[in-house]
Amino acid sequence: MKKTFTEHPYLLVINVIWLIIDAALSTFTSVLLTFSTNAIFSKNMRQLFFWIAINLSVWLILLISDYFQTVFQEKFIQKIMVEIRATISSQITQKSYTDFHRTNTGEYLSEYINDAGNIEANSIRKIFSLISHGVLIIFATIALTIYHWLFLPVIIILSLLMMLLPSRLARPMSQATENLSDGNAKLSNHLTNYLNGFDVFFNFNRLPVYRKLVSKTALNYAQTKVDYTKTNARVTNTIGGLSIFCQVMVDIVTSILAITARIPLGAISSTGNIASTIFNSLSSFSNEFVQIKAIKPLFDKIEPASSSTDNVNEDITPIFNRSITIKNLNYTIDGKNIFNHLNLKLDKGGKYALIGKSGVGKSTLLKILSGQITDYTGEILIDNINLKKLSQTKLVNLLQYVDQNVYLFNDTVANNISLWDETLSLPNLKNSLNKAKIDFTTTNKQIIAENGQNLSGGQKQRLALARFFYQPKPIALIDEGLSALDEVTAAEIDNSLLADNDLTLLEVSHHLSDEMKAKYDKIISLDQKQS
Repeated sequence: MKKTFTEHPYLLVINVIWLIIDAALSTFTSVLLTFSTNAIFSKNMRQLFFWIAINLSVWLILLISDYFQTVFQEKFIQKIMVEIRATISSQITQKSYTDFHRTNTGEYLSEYINDAGNIEANSIRKIFSLISHGVLIIFATIALTIYHWLFLPVIIILSLLMMLLPSRLARPMSQATENLSDGNAKLSNHLTNYLNGFDVFFNFNRLPVYRKLVSKTALNYAQTKVDYTKTNARVTNTIGGLSIFCQVMVDIVTSILAITARIPLGAISSTGNIASTIFNSLSSFSNEFVQIKAIKPLFDKIEPASSSTDNVNEDITPIFNRSITIKNLNYTIDGKNIFNHLNLKLDKGGKYALIGKSGVGKSTLLKILSGQITDYTGEILIDNINLKKLSQTKLVNLLQYVDQNVYLFNDTVANNISLWDETLSLPNLKNSLNKAKIDFTTTNKQIIAENGQNLSGGQKQRLALARFFYQPKPIALIDEGLSALDEVTAAEIDNSLLADNDLTLLEVSHHLSDEMKAKYDKIISLDQKQS
């Protein structure tokens, strides 16, 4: 949490100084009430309007200052929030492929939206509010002490009473905040799940079930929200009640001092106002202190964790010159052996077709080679370098995995293919479109609907292939990447891949004609469990 502010010391100092100025002006407006009230008691109309004019002038300055301070502070807060969401992104991108997919998309969305929003509302903003109220308390206490020294010990004793209470309230508030964060994650996760399956509900005439599931999820979240509100209300009302008690105590002291002529009668209006400022600020201060401590679990949650890459050697930069060798590969899913001492060798520039029955492990093998699956035994060597020694960044510079299940972004054709390449090469983009046989777009700026809903399966697959052609790698792992294309188009693209002498191709296909089979260097059948 400290790092969030210390990264911008100048902005923080400017904002704090501005808060101090506003607090001083606010306290001064209360002190000025003494002079206008004295004018009332002395029946001096001229003095009354003079001090009223002074007070209004100070209020005008305060309002103008507060406007610019609020805008400046908001810019600062949003700068911090951009960095917090960047921290969440950093945490996510440091995960391995397997670790990333252990968490549902809805939970990640909850971190970006709900957890980040909670941090903004109940930590970042509360810290600035805490500073503001702290400065107000200091100025108001000084002002009361100037009226009479007796106010100082009274304020100190009552302030200690108000500050001791929050330590007992922080733990339940922290637990309630953590429970709310979990509830937000579950809500996002369930809603994402049901919305993604809307077509299924529609096609099977089960829309009432969709409504029922969403209502059930909303009810569960509602109870979590109510529990949070109960805890928050207990904290707020307890502190608020104590604040009222303290203000009454100061009013009693003020009345005694005024009756005994130890302070001017005009001070009654000022001291009451100033005391209200002190204890309302203390009340807010205490509540904010509890809220800030309660948010700590969310900061811990988004803190980037150390990635589990104990075996990775970042200094190794592989150069693929000879072959990929698979030695005694073993892999099990839910107790079922997918690979049992599998041995294969893929030579550089070779073209290999991977065939076999459904469930035999074709896609699994490609995911192992691409680094998506790492919990296997045996060895996979790229020019005698163990695959597990390579960082994911170094590995994906060597190969590209083209999945049959293509995800397209709700963005332009150019961004979907180049993946937001800042040095976009239009000739390269055009060449990629031609190689992938893309003839259904009119401009590079054409917008693709969410996940390509405005495209057919074959069109989506061609865009995925265009991504490969735009950023070609020495090794291509294509998992049914042409399955949705018509036979002629699929053959044209396949022939283009097979004709590339520098490309090492491992392609999964269920439908290979005898003519196409003859063009591959080797047909690998996993049904035979190569060993």
